[in-house]
Amino acid sequence: MLIVNFSICKFPKFCTYIVNISILATIGIIGGFIPNIDRKDHKISFDYYAYAQNYTQQEIVNYSRAGFQIELLRQQTYHDIKTIINQRPPNITCNQPGTLQNLAPNIRGIANNYCHNTMRIIRNNNLTVHRFNQLKQFYDQEGDFHQQVQQMLLEVQTQQFR
Repeated sequence: MLIVNFSICKFPKFCTYIVNISILATIGIIGGFIPNIDRKDHKISFDYYAYAQNYTQQEIVNYSRAGFQIELLRQQTYHDIKTIINQRPPNITCNQPGTLQNLAPNIRGIANNYCHNTMRIIRNNNLTVHRFNQLKQFYDQEGDFHQQVQQMLLEVQTQQFR
């Protein structure tokens, strides 16, 4: 990451603005960099984003199946906990042990089982937890990957309820 500090420029504001825009446009066009401007610290950082597809067709299938199974498990776990505590269950984040440790003992076991079963589902669908989380980030961007997963989910649901 390249960081440039423009606070030392002595140009009038308008000239500085034009120079900054010109530099950013040139860098973006030539290098494929995307500028991130921090107005508070007067810094600009440049990140490089690859445009290549970062997933395979098989990962779309695996992620869709795993996500579908995890969602069914999440709904059942939510229902089980809600029935026990008679209110909306707290947020449970499996990779943050504090969210599990802060739970009441009568629901901590259910939450632990959910986390273990989630990891098992991910592995059974030929993914690692790390890769599943990477694919989740692609999914959350609502681009091509998101659309392909949505299509695959329709197929998975159709197969599930035949």
